[in-house]
Amino acid sequence: MAEGDQTKNPVSGGNQNPAGEDYLFFNVMPKQNSADQLVEPSLKIVQPQSGTPTSKTGFNKKFLWYGLSALALIAAGIGVYIWLQHLSTPGLSDIVVKNPPKTVKSQQATTTPAASSTVAAFPATWLQKYFSIDTCTDQNLCGPDADPDRDGLTNAEEFKLGTDPNNPDSDNDGLSDGDEVHVFGSDPLNANTGPDKKYTDSDYIKGGYDFKTDKKESSDQIAQTNAKMLQFGLHPPTIKTLGEYLISLYNFTPPNQNVASSTASSTLPNTGTVASSSPTSTLDTSLNAQQDRDAQRSATIKNVGIALIKYYQDIKAYPQASSFADMFTKIKPYLRVATNPNDPINKSPYVYGYSLNQDGSDFTLSFFSEVAGQIIKKHAADAQKDLAADQAATYDDKRKTDLETLRTAFLLYSNANVAGNQTYVFPSATKYKTALVPNYIGQIPVDPKTGTDYAYQVSVTFDAFTLKATLDNPDPGTTGYLCNELECTTY
Repeated sequence: MAEGDQTKNPVSGGNQNPAGEDYLFFNVMPKQNSADQLVEPSLKIVQPQSGTPTSKTGFNKKFLWYGLSALALIAAGIGVYIWLQHLSTPGLSDIVVKNPPKTVKSQQATTTPAASSTVAAFPATWLQKYFSIDTCTDQNLCGPDADPDRDGLTNAEEFKLGTDPNNPDSDNDGLSDGDEVHVFGSDPLNANTGPDKKYTDSDYIKGGYDFKTDKKESSDQIAQTNAKMLQFGLHPPTIKTLGEYLISLYNFTPPNQNVASSTASSTLPNTGTVASSSPTSTLDTSLNAQQDRDAQRSATIKNVGIALIKYYQDIKAYPQASSFADMFTKIKPYLRVATNPNDPINKSPYVYGYSLNQDGSDFTLSFFSEVAGQIIKKHAADAQKDLAADQAATYDDKRKTDLETLRTAFLLYSNANVAGNQTYVFPSATKYKTALVPNYIGQIPVDPKTGTDYAYQVSVTFDAFTLKATLDNPDPGTTGYLCNELECTTY
């Protein structure tokens, strides 16, 4: 700007100092006094506001706290109410807690082991089913250690296994329930325990087969079975069914059931019989035990009577003897089965007697019956009938055993020769002997009385057969005995 120019600067506004001097004034930066410091402008960021959030959040927290406190007070009130009710009405748990020693001692004092084993051994439903009673009072009949069917299982074992305590062969396979459990390891409720259901348990045992592997038992297995037979013994159903197989296969001879044990003995006067010195107070006097001993006595007298008839047929006279023991020594070779000459108790009046009539044409055998409470006598005429019946029974038993043996051989043949979808296959009637011998049976048995072959028929498809034998003394309403691929039974 030229010196002296008084024109006003449009930007600055053209102010003058007190001295009258003109100067430029800028609005961008303020004039700084020498005493003041330049302050850097700061930027203030203001958040957009919507209502008053801080105060509202505080209200919500207070409301939540009040709600929770109220709920806690309500819950505490309910708890107090229940506690008060509990105090006013004590339950069973309160009584036990307040007086535990007295309650426990009282229970122990009134419950004895004897009561638990005799009164509550079996449920009433089981007792009602098998003994028609609700509570067992005769421990020799329905007690846990009793064995009313004499099959080798106690009632406790029968209950556990589900077998019939009054039936020695619950599954009707010819084997005693106890022998199946303790000796053979088969199922007493299943007649076909083995894998091959065509064969019964007795078939497996007769063939010497293992129930688990379906293979022939080893010599060690047979020895173990024999050891169990000796340990547990065998019972009548098993002995009758297995018969000669017990000796031929398992080398086991059933012990004489008539033998009476005694540790010391003396000779009874005028009888020659040996009396046991064991006290009779230790004798089992239950009805079952008395019946068993009477059965032994009856069997002994029957066997001796039959031997006397055979002796007479040979010698043409009955033996002269001063005592039963003396007579027994003379007829012993004529006994068909092993027989014990001593009574099971063998203490007067339980002794056997023998005497002849005046001319020696008849004899009298006697024993004292525990059940009847009197002397039972048999004479020569009774023995003659026993001999005829015994001979018939012997023949019939042999016929049944022969048919069962043949049936086993036929089933073994079938098992070895079936093919494809065949279930069974059996040889023809003209070739069955050569087909079975010697691989499946040693020889073909014949009727013990007539010596003829048993009747054998096979179906046209060779998958079914029938073996028949006529019996001398069949059960009423029957004629004989038959076996097929499924079973053996009377007809």
